[in-house]
Amino acid sequence: MNHSSNSPPILVERMSLLTIFTHWISAFASVCALSAIWLRELLSDDAVRATILGVHRQIGLTILVLWIIRLVARIIHPKKHSGEPLTPILKLAAAGSHVALYSILLAMPLLGWATTNAQGHAVLLFNLLPLPTLTAVDPDMVDTLQEYHKWGSWALMGIVVMHFSAALWHHIFRKDHVLAAMIPLVKPRTNHKFNSNQPL
Repeated sequence: MNHSSNSPPILVERMSLLTIFTHWISAFASVCALSAIWLRELLSDDAVRATILGVHRQIGLTILVLWIIRLVARIIHPKKHSGEPLTPILKLAAAGSHVALYSILLAMPLLGWATTNAQGHAVLLFNLLPLPTLTAVDPDMVDTLQEYHKWGSWALMGIVVMHFSAALWHHIFRKDHVLAAMIPLVKPRTNHKFNSNQPL
């Protein structure tokens, strides 16, 4: 949408530092968790594979802790205004993508946690704090949970790709502040700076 030079500026604000911090740490942790499990598949040494699996589990629990913090951050710090209002369809799509992202980020650690319990192992947060047992030892359930976890990882990658693509679309085509609002070093701008007739 083009803005005339006389149109009132729309203040756009950066997300809270807590939201930004948990967002990027969660993204980095998710990449590390996926990379660890892929690396494990390439190795044959049982001891190394067990160590990598342990790292993968702790990263997953870290993502779960960050998920809780992110949820609290969204409640404490409501979403900031980021430029031109979205159409109803785009609002629905944005809301749906966020629900899907938060759901999968919650489901994946819980599935891993339950799988570990079903294998007969206790789960320790940061290898220190014992966590409750989600399910009894059940070898048959292990296979089912692992299958869900595997497909969940593919779903997570798909959602992340769509999330990243949407952020680029906002920045490049809509020229709003959605992407910049999540980057700490980018100065907030008004809608005049996002005029499609002006350079970024």
